[in-house]
Amino acid sequence: MIRTSRSKCLAGLYVFSLMVAVLMLLRASPASARRLTGKAVKAADSGVACLQDVYGSKKLVCTANDVTIASVDNIRGLDGKPLTSCTPGVDFAFIGDFHVTTTASSRQNIGIYFQTAGGTNALTGTCSDNIIGQLHDCPMTTPGTLQCGSSTYTESDAAPDNCGDTTSAHPEVVTIEVTGVKCQAAAGTTSVALPYCTSWQQPNGAILCESSPPLYPWVSGAIPGTVSKCSCNNGFTVPIAVQSPAVSVSKSCTVPGQTAQTSCTMSDPGGSVTYNVTVTNDQSNFGSVTLKQICDTQYGTIATAAGYAGTCPNGTIANSPTSTTCSLQQAIAFGGNYPCSFTVSQGEDSDVTNIVTAKGVGADGTTPFSQDSNSVEVTVDEAASTATTTKSLAAIKAGCATVRYGVDIHNTGAADESLSLTALTDDQVDITTVTSTILGTTCGVANGAGTLSGTAGAGTLPATIAVGGHYICQFDRQFCSALDASGCISHTDTVTPSLSDDGEGKAVSNTGGSLTVKECFTASAP
Repeated sequence: MIRTSRSKCLAGLYVFSLMVAVLMLLRASPASARRLTGKAVKAADSGVACLQDVYGSKKLVCTANDVTIASVDNIRGLDGKPLTSCTPGVDFAFIGDFHVTTTASSRQNIGIYFQTAGGTNALTGTCSDNIIGQLHDCPMTTPGTLQCGSSTYTESDAAPDNCGDTTSAHPEVVTIEVTGVKCQAAAGTTSVALPYCTSWQQPNGAILCESSPPLYPWVSGAIPGTVSKCSCNNGFTVPIAVQSPAVSVSKSCTVPGQTAQTSCTMSDPGGSVTYNVTVTNDQSNFGSVTLKQICDTQYGTIATAAGYAGTCPNGTIANSPTSTTCSLQQAIAFGGNYPCSFTVSQGEDSDVTNIVTAKGVGADGTTPFSQDSNSVEVTVDEAASTATTTKSLAAIKAGCATVRYGVDIHNTGAADESLSLTALTDDQVDITTVTSTILGTTCGVANGAGTLSGTAGAGTLPATIAVGGHYICQFDRQFCSALDASGCISHTDTVTPSLSDDGEGKAVSNTGGSLTVKECFTASAP
């Protein structure tokens, strides 16, 4: 009996000693926190490790969903001014109001971890580590200007624990300064990606979590109570726009005696044509762009910045520009433009249609853009002369014509049988897009394009045609061929609409759709 009593006494002493050791370990973390001042405090606040890294070797599963971040708003820079955009790939800092909610009655020692280096999650890598702290000066701002933490800070643990808690009846709005954030858009968006994880501990099971004032940085007590006591959202975004560089490009031509326009007629074969190009930075969501290269479909490389790796396709016409004012590279501020021109000798080409392409990068120096201009047509209209007569009699073997076709699809069906027009199919070429042969169109588009720019489009497809109604459009088609024995060229073009009825499965009868155009060349008397 005496030995038994002694065993119980020793066992009690062992348990008491173990509890003392545990308490000493639990207080080690806040002691370290109290020693963090100056740069050390700021380093701890911005963090270098993510949730799994600070938790240890035991793998987190984060299956609970007790504490989450519903949203973030009131985004501003470290100067306190609203911050709405960033430059792709460039690190930046911001301050935001994060709305922290819980579905549980009470959770303690909330930890908040943000992935800042462009990673896909906040479990590993580089993170900004935070707690719900009392109101204090944001670490990287001028003292007394901006406050971080929570104005409704709640603490349910005994002092000196000061890592903020939350309840379902008392959600928190926590102002957090996040530094070193990589400006990178989340997949499928133009908003900055900021994957996060939250962690917490259960009531009555929380370890001591003491963060030192005045900056209340993250401390190691703000970790999950178990491997499941955390929640992660890898798709979380901040309403800060990542620049998406894009430009618009316009082109016109100028020949002697005419003002700049998109279609020019030369009376002097072999004369000079000046092409005017304007690149405008009005399609980006913000930020400057840098113009690196201008290419032309007919004349190849017009200008290229030194060191730029991009190349232009070879032009269809071997002639190189005789002169140019295009000098690259050129930085174009958001809303600004860069105009330049180049001059070529058209030679004996009777008809030239060409497009320029502007290439460059956004404000980050790497995100590329490439944009085509409208097409420009330059034709030769030679006056009656000996040369013209000679060509008509001896040298005209082929010719080209530009024809403006009209398309009218008329619903001649019975009452209440509206038709759905889903496509317009040409037997040879797509008539809904400007190409080297389709010079302009109003078919299948909201606004006229190419040579029909400024003309209202017939409307995008699919389109509904009421009974007795029409779908009417036009397109400019260029065709070339050898002359027949009569000195003419001809071309047959067939347009077939794809039509369906009002859903009853009835066949749609369609008549017409083909047109033959004949263009004849005659000689002029000397």
